[in-house]
Amino acid sequence: MRIILEIENTEMGKALINFLKQLPFVKMKRTRKVKKKTNIEEIFGIWKGREISQKTIREKAWRM
Repeated sequence: MRIILEIENTEMGKALINFLKQLPFVKMKRTRKVKKKTNIEEIFGIWKGREISQKTIREKAWRM
C-alpha cells in the first residue's frame, strides 16, 4: 500500500515521520518534486513556415 501525505505543519510532520520510522512494517521513500528547467531555445522555430496570427488561432479555437 502506498500513501502520500501533505503535511502543513512542519514540526508535526517531523514528529509523524519519526513515529512512522519506528514501525517495523513501514518503509519510507523520500521523494522530491523536481522542476524541469525549460530551455526556451528548444522551442524556437516551431511555427516556422506557418502563417499563424491571433485571428487564425481564435477562429480555430471557437470552431469547437
